[in-house]
Amino acid sequence: MPTPIVIWPDKVLSTRTRPVTEFGPTLDPLLEEMMESLRAAEGIGIAANQIGVSLAIAWVGREDGTFFEIANPVLLETSEPVSLEEGCLSVPHEWEQTPRFSKVRVRYQDRTGAQHELAAEGRLAHVLQHEIDHLQGTTFVDHLSQLKRALIRKRMQKLQRERAEEKAGGHVHTDDCDHD
Repeated sequence: MPTPIVIWPDKVLSTRTRPVTEFGPTLDPLLEEMMESLRAAEGIGIAANQIGVSLAIAWVGREDGTFFEIANPVLLETSEPVSLEEGCLSVPHEWEQTPRFSKVRVRYQDRTGAQHELAAEGRLAHVLQHEIDHLQGTTFVDHLSQLKRALIRKRMQKLQRERAEEKAGGHVHTDDCDHD
């Protein structure tokens, strides 16, 4: 069963992750767990902190539907500012225009610890920025206005309560009314 995705504004999502220092087979179980959760949620990327693990590693989806892992990524260059509609597995059913860059250059390590540098544009650049943000303790919601952030926070806190009640076997409201 896939590990549940952490819902924003959970503290693990707003805390900078620890650098990966042990590479090789020790990372395989975490990467498999992350991929299982990513596939179950039908996402295009996932950071370790989205399943509650505060480690600087993420899966990034390419245009062709394949994925690659990035550990300890550093955004080296950005160019061509753009506003893109963005969502997040940790902020379900919310989509907002988010400031990003259409081109980036990133340095990262793979699961073996090998260094890589990648120039990306379009969707791949977008996913890289989103996942690197996660590893730095930032979600796309942090790029929005205070008002939009507050409205989304309220909806996500309600979702967190509903999931906690479900897990505890309690009654869950199915209507859209606010019962606070």
